[in-house]
Amino acid sequence: MSSEIKIGYSPFKNLLWLLKIIFAAARSITIVWTLLVLINAGLSAGNLLLLRESVNRLVEGGGINTAFPWLLALCLTFVGQQVISLLLPILRERMRIKAGFALQRRALSKISMLPLESFDDQQTHDVIHRVVSGADVRGTQLMEEGLGLIEFVPLFVTSAVVLGLISIWLPVSLICGVLFMQFLGTRLGKRERQYEVEHTDAQRISDYYAELLTSRQSAAETRLWGISDILLKRWHTTLSGYMNGQLRVTFQNTYQGALVTLLFTLVFAAALFVVSLASGRIEAGLAALVLQALRNIGTGMNSVQYTMMSFIQHIGYAEDLRYLLEIPISKAASVPMVSYPRLRGEGIFIKNVTYRYPNADTDALRDINLHLHPGEILAIVGENGAGKTTLAQIFSGLRLPTEGQMTIDGIDAATINPNDLQKACTFVFQHPARYPATLQDNVLLSMNNDLTSEVESALAQVGLSTDKFPLETLLGPEFGGVDISGGEWQRVALARSLVKKDAELVIFDEPTAALDPLAELALFEHFVELVDGKTALLIAHRLGPTRLADRVAVLENGYLVEIGNPNELLQRNGKYAEMFTTQSEWYQ
Repeated sequence: MSSEIKIGYSPFKNLLWLLKIIFAAARSITIVWTLLVLINAGLSAGNLLLLRESVNRLVEGGGINTAFPWLLALCLTFVGQQVISLLLPILRERMRIKAGFALQRRALSKISMLPLESFDDQQTHDVIHRVVSGADVRGTQLMEEGLGLIEFVPLFVTSAVVLGLISIWLPVSLICGVLFMQFLGTRLGKRERQYEVEHTDAQRISDYYAELLTSRQSAAETRLWGISDILLKRWHTTLSGYMNGQLRVTFQNTYQGALVTLLFTLVFAAALFVVSLASGRIEAGLAALVLQALRNIGTGMNSVQYTMMSFIQHIGYAEDLRYLLEIPISKAASVPMVSYPRLRGEGIFIKNVTYRYPNADTDALRDINLHLHPGEILAIVGENGAGKTTLAQIFSGLRLPTEGQMTIDGIDAATINPNDLQKACTFVFQHPARYPATLQDNVLLSMNNDLTSEVESALAQVGLSTDKFPLETLLGPEFGGVDISGGEWQRVALARSLVKKDAELVIFDEPTAALDPLAELALFEHFVELVDGKTALLIAHRLGPTRLADRVAVLENGYLVEIGNPNELLQRNGKYAEMFTTQSEWYQ
């Protein structure tokens, strides 16, 4: 995988873009924080001048009365700095919350709209991981380090002026040193960024092993097979390998940075020594001022190097976020979107459709031509890996063909608004999602909560009694709810599809896989009634229910090998008849 994310914007523009997002999310906090930092910078610069005068008054023998006003002013600046230091943590935490929410909201909102193809790509997963995991602290760090650099500027200028009172060559060498520290910090930051990008997959894999060790869904299997120790070992090996590599990069950066800082300090100290010898005696206040300036410069040099390293990380985060936000949600994103047409005319045409998953060597579907008529029930059958679910996802608009085209009443599906496609379709998956919410919310999801009677009717149709599970029952023991069986979860998903009244296309992908035979028979006895007035796709491994379909499409190795009425296909003695006969033998 490439260590660079190319999005066509300069690093400065990416950093400015990220700052605009943070400022928009926490405008007042940013303004107050900036003002406090500027005040603190002024106080720090004023400290140098006050220190000089205080020392001079004390050394000159004027007594405490002469030095008192200067010492008092020095104490007041110190108190002011301490008050500011107490306020900054509060602002820092508020910024973390505001900016974190803003960045995560943008990222999660876009992730929820990404096409399924994006989740078949490793780079997208890596980018998502870096964006989501860094959103919580990124705004605070960027603001803190950026303002820290701003705070350093007046202090640096004041220190340079102080050293210039001794010799002009001292501030010149100081400026050269700061510029070199910026260059070095940028270089070291790029090294850290490159390591992070190239090894994000190791972080994700270690997180995956940790999820397997802690998840309820995998708990039974890991214990049954006794693989907890193996998973723990793999988690440790993967994570320690990543952390050790990161430690090597950090050590290398620290070593080079410390070496350069030490070298600069020695050179600057030698220059200062030579200049001091040539200048002769200087006043006590100026000497104290020079010493304080040197202390500030030493601290500032390390800060400049660290800040430049951090800025590279912030620029990298901005690149990741921008890359994520600019992933097109449709292959035809540049084409004006049109509204979803009603399935009243031509129906849905699949024309010469081929589909290949990212990084795959072979096509999942190849040269498929299929016409789905409005109001028709079409069953799709085939062996595992034949391409049934992939074809159903293309029908629903979840995937767009690699080659070929799907049209809905003559309109290219790639140009139809994805939100309209999702509203017009309902999909009952073989392994439906399980939401930690009430039974009613699990059925309704984003629909109107006033549809209580419709929910009860839908649950009754799929055989799930509200006497056993009232609508307000919280599902999911992980969050304090009750546990229900896999078959009952599948009934909830079926009820969800029935409540979605505006869906014209209904897709059932093994909708009864988790149901017992009697429950499956009871459901399919009124299957036609359930999909009355809609266009339906039924994916099935058990071929008995396909007799309810108007037509059956048979897939084999990604090709459409047969299509027709189920009775006609049985008489042809082709692939469908072979599969049907083989299954029926188990029941004889």
